[in-house]
Amino acid sequence: MAKSNFALLLVGLLYILGECEAQAPLAPALYVFGDSTVDVGNNNMLKTLAKANYAPYGVDFPGGVNGRPTNGQNMADFIASKLGISSPPAYRLVDLKTYTSTQGFNYASSSAGILPETGFKGILTMDQQVGLFKTTVGEYLPTHLPNPASVSDHLSKSIFMFVVGSNDYGLTFLGKHNGTAEESDFDAFATSLLDQFAIQLEAICNLGARKFVVFDIEPTGCVPAQVQKFKPQNSKCVDDYNAMVSTYNAKLPNKLQELQSKLQGSTFVLAKHYNFMLNLVQKPACFGLKEVASPCCPVTSLGICDAKRPPCPDRSSFAFFDSFHPTEATYKALAETCFSGNHLCVPNIQQLASL
Repeated sequence: MAKSNFALLLVGLLYILGECEAQAPLAPALYVFGDSTVDVGNNNMLKTLAKANYAPYGVDFPGGVNGRPTNGQNMADFIASKLGISSPPAYRLVDLKTYTSTQGFNYASSSAGILPETGFKGILTMDQQVGLFKTTVGEYLPTHLPNPASVSDHLSKSIFMFVVGSNDYGLTFLGKHNGTAEESDFDAFATSLLDQFAIQLEAICNLGARKFVVFDIEPTGCVPAQVQKFKPQNSKCVDDYNAMVSTYNAKLPNKLQELQSKLQGSTFVLAKHYNFMLNLVQKPACFGLKEVASPCCPVTSLGICDAKRPPCPDRSSFAFFDSFHPTEATYKALAETCFSGNHLCVPNIQQLASL
């Protein structure tokens, strides 16, 4: 009888341990850098026009308006959930005197680019985002983790996510060339972007990061702002705009491979953002979507949601919420595919976390 009770106790204990193991986070933290694709409200507290802190943005987000330029959660939110951790908060919205979590921060800022001159006035440039992470490593983590070794271990196992580059083309490159660019201009600009980006990625690696997920630039000619403006006849997208960013995307894999070879112990995953979004726009039904050419919310002349008018009721069938930013439905499909799929991110994030 005693042996039987002991066996039952042992089975119960193993079950509890198994449950705890299954619920353990796949990574200790997620650190997010980039632009509006992954911004969770940093710009709310900044003196800038690049904000989404008003309705109908956030209409499907628990708690409502929050600064995300979409109707609900974005890609970073979904990836954090898949990792089993809380979505990293906007660094600028956190009171660091009372905050205690070590599950990461989001430094992304709407309209930011790789270049310091890219973006609306007052936003967090990529260089500034890297600077905030340096502060996190030097000041925040040492006061919330036991010792330097635990900080190093934490950083080496965390996931670092980067979604940036489209604004460098949409705001900076087009601002300089205004339709007069030649092929040599595309090549030179892409090279300058990647050289600057490499410096930023290396700086983050030197602070302790090891696991990188770097998204290439989405097909900017497929967003409603461009489709509605140019009305392409034989394509669902403005092909010239897509060609513009394709030069950068073609060079990015080699740059990431160079960094991985140079930076010992690092792993750089290329996320094929361009291919995923192009496929989604061309075959929306495969993703459970219907409308890809028009935004869900009525927009102003700037392509952002009109605060005075309600969004579409069936938001889960639209690919884009405003003229530039995807809906929660699109972000969910993108995040899930990068996390556990076999073609968008190789290795996928789930596999990267286990390395």
